[in-house]
Amino acid sequence: MQPGNPNTRGGYDYEGRTVPGDGMPDRAFGSLLGEFFDQGKRLISAEITLAKTELSQEMTKFKAGGAMVGVGGVLLLIGGIAFMLFACAALALVMPFWAAALIVTVLFLAIGAGVAFAGIKRIKEFHAPTKTIQTLKEDGQWASRTFQSVKSQMHGHA
Repeated sequence: MQPGNPNTRGGYDYEGRTVPGDGMPDRAFGSLLGEFFDQGKRLISAEITLAKTELSQEMTKFKAGGAMVGVGGVLLLIGGIAFMLFACAALALVMPFWAAALIVTVLFLAIGAGVAFAGIKRIKEFHAPTKTIQTLKEDGQWASRTFQSVKSQMHGHA
């Protein structure tokens, strides 16, 4: 009986005939480990790119919500000023001017509050990068399985 060729996965049967393997030469542990770390680096780079994309999309929503809150705040300020005009006019001259000031005040306060609440609602829609978190979990599982496979190959050939 001839010994199997150590550079292939095939070998010889008990009568000396060649037994085919998968045609791939056994790779050294260092080579497998190097490939594992190279793939890990590429994976981390892809995850960082995905996280940046997701966060960029969420920041766009956040900025729009912040702008709406700002506009709402300005309108509330104008409403407050109009309310002061109303109070002054109502106390000083009990005339129709105060009715106009009251209508303007209520209108500005209603519009300002509506815009501010819409902005707050938009800000609350800000989410963590869920796709990135999920793929990071999957990547961790892949890395663990791959490392265990490399480790078992090393122990199997020792």
